[in-house]
Amino acid sequence: MPEQPTGPERPEEDPQDWSAELAHLDLQMRRLGWDRDREAVYLERSFGHPSRDRITVYADLIAYLQAIEALAPGCDPASVAVPLRRSDLLDQCNLLLEQLGWDGSRGRSFLEKHLGVSSRQQLKDADLLRFNMLLEEETLEQGGLGSTAPGLKD
Repeated sequence: MPEQPTGPERPEEDPQDWSAELAHLDLQMRRLGWDRDREAVYLERSFGHPSRDRITVYADLIAYLQAIEALAPGCDPASVAVPLRRSDLLDQCNLLLEQLGWDGSRGRSFLEKHLGVSSRQQLKDADLLRFNMLLEEETLEQGGLGSTAPGLKD
């Protein structure tokens, strides 16, 4: 099982009490002028369900909160950008590494060269997205060809 990321965006261990984050989310809903129905539209687009009660991963809650904070008051929940989900970024990364035919050692070497860390788990979500973009560039340079060797597994 992958280790959980650490750093300023992700504590060593998920907190047991999310009440501060949920209270901040309520404030953001008021700032946006969204009621529960408008929030449900956004949640359905972002997470595939219409209720924040079904967010069970702390990282998803934080991604949701950060995305909401970046939205302008009065925006339409049916058309604004949705948050990045770390699990989706990792899945995309694994697929790209597989397309390149890179083993874990090669992937780590590329990660160290371009981002200065030895594990994807050390990356914030924005940096993981950047790593995926670098991998996409690499697949384009190689014509998207490669064996289907397993990718970087953390």
